[in-house]
Amino acid sequence: MAVKIGITGPVGSIKADALRKIIEMLEKDGTIVQGVLVSEISEHNKLTGYSLFDISSKKKIVFAQSTIVSRVKIDKLGVDTRILEEILIPSLQKARESSDVIVIDEIGKLENTTRSIQAEIELTLKSEKPLIVTLHKKSRNPVLQEIRSLEGIRVFDITPINRNILPFKVLRVLKGEEGP
Repeated sequence: MAVKIGITGPVGSIKADALRKIIEMLEKDGTIVQGVLVSEISEHNKLTGYSLFDISSKKKIVFAQSTIVSRVKIDKLGVDTRILEEILIPSLQKARESSDVIVIDEIGKLENTTRSIQAEIELTLKSEKPLIVTLHKKSRNPVLQEIRSLEGIRVFDITPINRNILPFKVLRVLKGEEGP
């Protein structure tokens, strides 16, 4: 059975930094990592948007901004669901087909944007491939509960204290060197 890893932590860059380090270490070992990364866009320390990066194609799009008019919102920012679907869905489909490890960053933010995205994420969570997801720690999102109930899931809480050792711990779990 494939190893599933959840990384939760406070809002901010430490989850993203740890995830990038994990991806870098996996790729250095020749592991094919595919999926998506989410980044915050800020101006003058104020959140102004979110971008999505497809690890495989290296495509990066801005999918949420205050200037986007949409019924779908993430942190009060309008979401361009069409452009999000155009990148996210093929990225996850490709990851399920041809990656060694699948990554979905900020799963709670993406999950509730459209039914198609929700279905794609659910398919990916049930995939037989090793998976790493990051989640907001305080999310009341049902997806979080769903992820916590996945068979074989290991959830790590990242803190400023364990942020440097966590990537190594996650790698050991992925390689089956550390039990549940």
